[in-house]
Amino acid sequence: MKKVFVICIVLVASLSFAKAQQGGGGYQNMTVEERAKMMDDRLAEVVKGLTADQKAKLKVVNLDMAKQQVEARQKNQGDRDAIIAANQKIEETREAKYKAIMTAEQLKQYTDDRAKRPQRGGGQRNN
Repeated sequence: MKKVFVICIVLVASLSFAKAQQGGGGYQNMTVEERAKMMDDRLAEVVKGLTADQKAKLKVVNLDMAKQQVEARQKNQGDRDAIIAANQKIEETREAKYKAIMTAEQLKQYTDDRAKRPQRGGGQRNN
């Protein structure tokens, strides 16, 4: 009986490990719509007092940004620097659009949250 139990545990652990390996990549494996939804959810969590009109406008901006990021990654496959440069331009455009949609207080909440979060992508690595 012990052997059967141990075999079951090993089997479950192996399947869990295999599933975790398949799902690797997280954000990169998301659809454009899933990426945009994640950004929408994050904004709703961080920025207080967004109106329905603002949320609708931000949703369009986030969806457009997610599409541009996917296109940039596909266009520049293998060229990490080109992808980073493209994403920086996309980010700058998004920030400008956010400024046009959000109030000064809402924008401050957003920028404060961004400042607290670790930067990804273009940072220097310590090798």
